[in-house]
Amino acid sequence: MTGADAISPTPGGGRGRGRIRPALVSAGLRLLAERPIDSLSVDEIVEAAGVAKGSFFYHFADKQAFARQIATAVRTEVEATITAANRDIDDPARRVAQGIGQFVRFALAAPDKATIVVTADLRGADPDHALNAGLRADLDLGMRTGRFDGADVSAAMLNLIGITHLLIRKVVFDRLDRAEAGALFRSVLSFAFRGLGLSAADTRIVLDEVAQDLFSDDAPRDPAIGP
Repeated sequence: MTGADAISPTPGGGRGRGRIRPALVSAGLRLLAERPIDSLSVDEIVEAAGVAKGSFFYHFADKQAFARQIATAVRTEVEATITAANRDIDDPARRVAQGIGQFVRFALAAPDKATIVVTADLRGADPDHALNAGLRADLDLGMRTGRFDGADVSAAMLNLIGITHLLIRKVVFDRLDRAEAGALFRSVLSFAFRGLGLSAADTRIVLDEVAQDLFSDDAPRDPAIGP
């Protein structure tokens, strides 16, 4: 998380000022789960946060920056779980599947926050976005080692990012349970992985293993990520 997308500590200290930014972020998490930022006014945001209107512009340049920073903060937490889950995994196919699977599991555990990931900041779907660096690295590795076919990493990223967003939306809006989400994950990713050049057998092995780890009855029930 870098630059203007980071939710930085409140400048200047002070008890009142120190509570204002968290109050705005908390209100944003609630409101953005229900409505896109373009349909929200600053007045609605500060009313939900219980702070003065001028306080909003002390902390955020505008509504878009507000939504972007909240979406980035939520997304960064999910990326941290992916990094931890992939720490001991070398196979790029397994790493990609695990990453997408973590987003699906996040949608099950925290549907309101998952909605924010796919609606509040469309720039997050850009293959060159900093938060997509891990996916790019895994695809680069897969193509260098021959695990994946093809030479256009950005095209593969667009495909996989789009699939991830659609999976999140399907889980959240159709209120899928864990078994349904796992079945959808395997079905959709099987097409994507075959497109990346994996054999049917390898695709089945990778996706079955990841789905077992993330969506089976024996898989851990994760608490909702973040505040």
